[in-house]
Amino acid sequence: MKKMKKIVFMFLMLLITVTTVGQINTIDKPPKKTWKILIKNSKNKESNFQLIGQTIIDNDFSIEKKDFDYLTFETTPKTTDKNTSSYYLKFIAKDNLIVLTGMAKSLIEMNIGSVTLNNEYTKIKNIGMNGSITKDQFNSMLKFAKLFSSNESTFEFVVE
Repeated sequence: MKKMKKIVFMFLMLLITVTTVGQINTIDKPPKKTWKILIKNSKNKESNFQLIGQTIIDNDFSIEKKDFDYLTFETTPKTTDKNTSSYYLKFIAKDNLIVLTGMAKSLIEMNIGSVTLNNEYTKIKNIGMNGSITKDQFNSMLKFAKLFSSNESTFEFVVE
């Protein structure tokens, strides 16, 4: 009887763990430190490449770089929704998968004495508190990822 209770307890703990992890990894609540969004679908790499390009154009972005050999896109920089940062998005088209990452820099300049510190582009990550510059950057990238939502699309997140 004691062994049976132990087995049931272990099963319940495993079930709770799996359920909790599944709830965290939704498009509306990606895990902290996410830097790459994987958009899984049933399209081949050529169709995904065309879908990325069309989605970029349809949503008032411009294409900075396009590589037909490696099936990649990079957008021109754009300002985040809260106008705190400049960011651009990078895409890779693969069979059954679109990979989305981004780079951003703050538009807030810092002056120390007579020296102005210019920000450089860094990898967009899901870090910081709501309302922060880094959260604004990630939310802008996440908003674009949601444009690929459909009945057949699922999302996974890569964390650092």
